[in-house]
Amino acid sequence: MRERLRTNPFGVVAAASVTLLCVLVAGAGAVAVIARSVNSWRSLFLMEQTMALLLPAVQVLMVVGLVASVGLVLRIR
Repeated sequence: MRERLRTNPFGVVAAASVTLLCVLVAGAGAVAVIARSVNSWRSLFLMEQTMALLLPAVQVLMVVGLVASVGLVLRIR
């Protein structure tokens, strides 16, 4: 199994980027739920700031995951 992971870096990058993407989206969802439950202007402002901060990272991870997945599929053939 370890030899297979070492010879297939696209799979490792794809899995890592998708996992990190899921963690970031879940974290953003948790911040949104907490902000809506507190329901104050400050909490909603912090939610908007969090979303603005996470958006570029999520976009980069989506591109990296897509490119690594395409590389994985092309390498398998």
